[in-house]
Order: sequence, then structure tokens, then C-alpha cells
Amino acid sequence: MNRSADLGRTPAQAGAQHAGRARKSARRAFGGALWVAAVAVLSLALAASLTVSSLAEMAVRGALVRSFGTPDVSVAVQSRPASALWWGNIGVLSVAARSLRIGRLDVAAFEAVLTRVVVDPGALYGRRELAVRSVGSGIARLTVTADNLARLVGQQAMVRQVAVDLRPGTIMLNGTVAVFGAEFPASMAGHLVVRDARHLDLVVDRVTVMNGLPIPADVSSRLAASMTPVLDVGQMPFGLRLTKVTIGEGVLMLQAAAGGAPAAGRAP
Repeated sequence: MNRSADLGRTPAQAGAQHAGRARKSARRAFGGALWVAAVAVLSLALAASLTVSSLAEMAVRGALVRSFGTPDVSVAVQSRPASALWWGNIGVLSVAARSLRIGRLDVAAFEAVLTRVVVDPGALYGRRELAVRSVGSGIARLTVTADNLARLVGQQAMVRQVAVDLRPGTIMLNGTVAVFGAEFPASMAGHLVVRDARHLDLVVDRVTVMNGLPIPADVSSRLAASMTPVLDVGQMPFGLRLTKVTIGEGVLMLQAAAGGAPAAGRAP
């Protein structure tokens, strides 16, 4: 049937039919090539996004590992478009660290979520330094244990064999204190106060030796001064401001906020 129909057509009609079939084939081929190209472009864009995010996370983590003195640091970054990370613009920066040190104080845990973070891209990608220029907003939490505080107090020359007991609102320290050229068993009660946006201070309420005998006030003041500040969050690169301190059973919780002013912080 089809052969008979083809035989009945003129050469011009047959040529037109073949041209139509060629156009359809060309359209199908073009459509397939366009789809392949679109998939390739999307794949490359996704790969580039994942690559720059991964590079930014590795660079920030490397800087914080050195700054915090612990390898137990995790970092996540988000930014839209992802290419903004190349210019140091991080939409959301999440940080979690364990067993870190801030100044003289060992800290059990640190967690922060910061938004609209602007960093120096040259320092970050070139020298692996986290130089924060500004933070839009953010919150952070620090957890300090009794053992962390005991190590801080034990660094003082006039104190030996310290044990710290954290109770709601109060710090109790028991150990040996060097007074008047001799060492005596001592007990100290105190509390922590937020002096300003950066500093956490220890206030000594009472120090007694030899089962209840109080020591002179100047000795108590020197002991407190040797441990102050307990913490300076300005040594962290995020421009944090201390907002609250809570002493609970066996743990000290600190809350901080970020944003509202240039951070001007650096993690070498």
C-alpha cells in the first residue's frame, strides 16, 4: 500500500515528504541536545555550589581549630547564591565545638548560629584566618563544668588541690591556700557576674581557713583579682556580647548575642 502510494507521487511531493521527515528528526535531535545541555549546566552549577560551600566550611573550621585549640569543631555555611561565599558573604554560619579553650578558661561546649556574616575572603581562603568584619545577628551558648573552673583556679600560685562545687547561684571552692607564708585548708564561696559585654568576673563572697577562721579581706581580693576575668568573649572572632550567666547543679551556662556593631574579630 505505502509503496503504491509512493509510486503515485511526483518527485516534488516525495521530496517535500522527505524534507518534512528531516525537519522532525532535526527538531527531536535539537530538543535532546538542549535537554542534555540544560542537565549539564545544572550539574555544573550544583557541583560549583557544593565545592565553594565545602571550601568555605573547611577554611572556617581550620581557623577555629587553631583558635579554639581542639579538633572537635564542626562548621556549616549557607549562602544564596553560593558564589557569594567567594566574596566573604556567609548567609548563615553554624558552629559547634567541644573541649575548647578561650583565653585561660577551658570550655566544655560552644554553639553558635550567626546570620549575615561578612569575613575577609583573602584572609579566609589565602591564609586560613577567620577575620570577621560584621555579623547581622546571632546567638551563642557556652557550657562550663566544675572541672573546667577547677583547672582555672588551680593555675593560681596561692591555691593548691582545688575542688569546685557548682550549686544554683553559687560557686564553692575547697583546697589549700597559701596565707602568711604557710598553707592552710580553705573554703571559698563566690558567684559570677557579667561585668560588661565581654567580661565575666568572679566575686569572692567569703574565704575561710582552718575550719571557719576568716582570712583578711585583702587576701580574698587578691585571690579574686588573680582569676578575673574568668572569661573574655572578645577573644573569640564573632563579636559576641555576654547577656546572661546561670550557675546550676554542676554546670555553668553562658548566653551571648551578636550583631548590631562591627565584629572586628579574628581567629588566627
